[in-house]
Amino acid sequence: MSDKPKLIIADPGLLGAARTRRDVLKIMAMGGAVVFLPTVIAACSKDNSVTNPITPVTPGSGSALTIDFAKGDIAVLQFAYLLEQLEADFYTKVVANFGSSNLTAVEKTVLQDIKYHEVLHREFLKAAVGASNGFSATPTYPGVTFTDRLSVLNTAKTFEDLGVAAYNGAAQYISSTDYLTLAGKIVSVEARHASAIRDLLNPKSGDFAPNTFDNVFKPALVAASAQGYVVDKLGFANAPATFIQGPNGNG
Repeated sequence: MSDKPKLIIADPGLLGAARTRRDVLKIMAMGGAVVFLPTVIAACSKDNSVTNPITPVTPGSGSALTIDFAKGDIAVLQFAYLLEQLEADFYTKVVANFGSSNLTAVEKTVLQDIKYHEVLHREFLKAAVGASNGFSATPTYPGVTFTDRLSVLNTAKTFEDLGVAAYNGAAQYISSTDYLTLAGKIVSVEARHASAIRDLLNPKSGDFAPNTFDNVFKPALVAASAQGYVVDKLGFANAPATFIQGPNGNG
């Protein structure tokens, strides 16, 4: 029996059946063509990992968190799972601090929706890697003020841009067409997040899409960037020996 996550391809009629904007967002959270199993949706709806931000712990000061690329596709999914844990935790904390933040009502709506998407991505990837390959990363946010609009939005931009570059770069190491399709759907959502955040920072400008091509980063570069927000000491075993650069040549 295959251990691949089961996907249900959405009936186009689901969009017509959506009664609210949030219904549409739930359906579109994976690019508009994938709906998760009920157990995954239930896990997302019960996400209560709130909490006001605690005093940041020094990044990289914790135990080793090593991803072994000898596991093939599972290692790539673990890598994605790490990033989605970070994003989901960040947006959960952002939403938890809405009451004392200076974000506008529109910004809060956008960030709430992004939080839902990131939690959904995290829970799906948790199911995809399985209990034997799962782990819990410990995020930390030095220099981030969760009640300050610019601090939140600039950090969100960092995470979303990094997520896009990470998925773009890791795709070349995926052998399963199912997983590759899944990664393509997730990165398309992350790219929309990146554009939305950029537009909030600089409305009605070209910043929503500043480059002709998105960045494509190798896993080591992504891990080095993510390390600044993770207590665990990130590392790789059997890392890929080759990397095909993207059109920007900066991976």
